[in-house]
Amino acid sequence: MKYLLLVMFLFGCARSPLKPDQSPLRLIPSPNKLVLNEDLDFEGFIVALEKNIAHLESKPAQFTMDFGTRKVVAKDYVAALRGLLAHAKTVDSARDLQGYLLQNFDVMEVYGTDDWGQVFITSYFEPVLPGRRKKTGRFTQPLYTSPNDMTLVDLGEFAELLPQLKPIKDKVLEQKSRGAIVRGRLVERAGAMPKVVPYFDREQIDEKKLMARNSAKVIAYVDPIDAFFLQIQGSGVVEFRNGRRLRVGYDSQNGHPYVPIGKYLFDVIPREKMSLQTIEAHLRSLSSKEAQDILNKNPSYVFFRKLDSRGITYFGTEVESGRTIATDYRHFPKGALAILDFEAPIFEHPSDHEPRDWYPVSRLVFDQDTGGAIRGPGRVDLFWGEGPEAKQAAGVMKQSGRLVYLVPKGLQQP
Repeated sequence: MKYLLLVMFLFGCARSPLKPDQSPLRLIPSPNKLVLNEDLDFEGFIVALEKNIAHLESKPAQFTMDFGTRKVVAKDYVAALRGLLAHAKTVDSARDLQGYLLQNFDVMEVYGTDDWGQVFITSYFEPVLPGRRKKTGRFTQPLYTSPNDMTLVDLGEFAELLPQLKPIKDKVLEQKSRGAIVRGRLVERAGAMPKVVPYFDREQIDEKKLMARNSAKVIAYVDPIDAFFLQIQGSGVVEFRNGRRLRVGYDSQNGHPYVPIGKYLFDVIPREKMSLQTIEAHLRSLSSKEAQDILNKNPSYVFFRKLDSRGITYFGTEVESGRTIATDYRHFPKGALAILDFEAPIFEHPSDHEPRDWYPVSRLVFDQDTGGAIRGPGRVDLFWGEGPEAKQAAGVMKQSGRLVYLVPKGLQQP
């Protein structure tokens, strides 16, 4: 069943794209039940809820959360979540919250991929990878800070002046941005004004070494394939030989579009077998030059900064294992409480590339993040956690599920 759903997603059957005047959410008028089949620690939910509330409380008084055509002022949403928090502290499990949620929250389903509520789910994680302070052995790939010769161009500001650019004013052009932002570099020209050109792509940075030597600092050296997947995940931990650990997280990106390299490997990896594990195994079977040629198919490049905490979401909170989701922020509000139904994998051994079985879960989650590949009203990326077990599970998550948002009842529109 799972692979049938994957094939449907890969080969078609998706509904018409959401039109500009269509709402990405609709109310389920009278849901007769709400099933929470949690597999995570309930105390972890309470802690995550407290953190989410605290960050919403830091928002300006006029901050609103858009649930399709319904707008909710953040302070009203906080009040509803505080009521939920107080009730949660009196019960033993998420299942005990089902009646309270139905009584106090409306349920809204997303526009979806093939139908209302249906979403395509992938997963991300924080890898823990070995590294070195200096280049040595297989640790040849630098993790760079943002280069100082990279220039940010806000096309939205130009659109304010030039009406012909208005169609792109609010268009999201890169991961983690909030509008029509592009990144480039300034090139001097003899006898002419300098001009901005696109910043270097992956091949130009890693293989051709065109990035100026002193334009970016090196945080650490890691394995090249590890570095590539760390860029996709956005944050992680570098572990040195002396046991010291350094957390790194997304700081900026080179402005090039994200291109999944899996689509170039269908001749060696069947679609139904495609996963992080099978892609990595194939890359490691190649020579370093052959592997780099494939990595270069994705011109997008992520620059990092040192972190004192876990990875920071687009919303501004730390990622919460199994409870943070990433969606397209143009459609769904950050800081919102939702329920995600899906099937989680069961593995026989830590080295297995494929799960032995799957089990159904229904989790309370928080929409806190976004991503370069998470676009449209039917895409969800679930943060699984940190380390090898999280990597194993996240690597095989590519399936259909269901997503609904919880909106406080009886609120007046701002």
